[in-house]
Amino acid sequence: MPPKKTVKLDKALACKVVRHPHQFLKELLDLRNEHPEREAEIDRKIRETFECERAPFILDMSGFSRTVIKHGIIHYLAMIRRMVNVAVPAITDNKGEIVKQEADNIFAVFADPTDAVRAAQDVVRGLNALNTVLPDEKDIYVSIGIGYGDILLVPGEDFFGNELNLASKLGEDIAEKGEVLLTEEAHGKITDSTLKFEKVSASISGVGLKYFRLKS
Repeated sequence: MPPKKTVKLDKALACKVVRHPHQFLKELLDLRNEHPEREAEIDRKIRETFECERAPFILDMSGFSRTVIKHGIIHYLAMIRRMVNVAVPAITDNKGEIVKQEADNIFAVFADPTDAVRAAQDVVRGLNALNTVLPDEKDIYVSIGIGYGDILLVPGEDFFGNELNLASKLGEDIAEKGEVLLTEEAHGKITDSTLKFEKVSASISGVGLKYFRLKS
């Protein structure tokens, strides 16, 4: 019988440096599934390696279906590239890190949700400026959700956590074009008193949700 990979991963559990973090996380999760008696130990190692307090930033472009139907996918792909060229510098200039880009979504993290809000403002302002000089069919609008709390972060690849899920819900499903929405946790960490917000309560799929909308 071939040796179980627990021998290999026993050594990995003691490692301080992770050379291939995404693969390491998958191996730890496989080990957890195979050995439920070691769940507490493995969970501790996962948290030690990947858990950090961050502000997830979720950006979604508006109007995908309508634009593709009317102008075609190549037109929309070009719009995505224009959006990325505005959004990425706005994120990095405000101390954010890009985690990944999927289709017309950008996923990023910030240490401080105040920086995340400033980045969101810069993205919206930059796109609005572009829209004033472009024909209507090339106008770009985005919606943005921001959270704050403990997440599991695989740098440059992926991230996971409740505040990420809430930020995704706000940015992708609830926010209208041009809106920036924050979770309660993110709003509670804002340090810039010049930023003004409106508190909103809503019921989503029967679940009560409170969030904050950034005022222009």
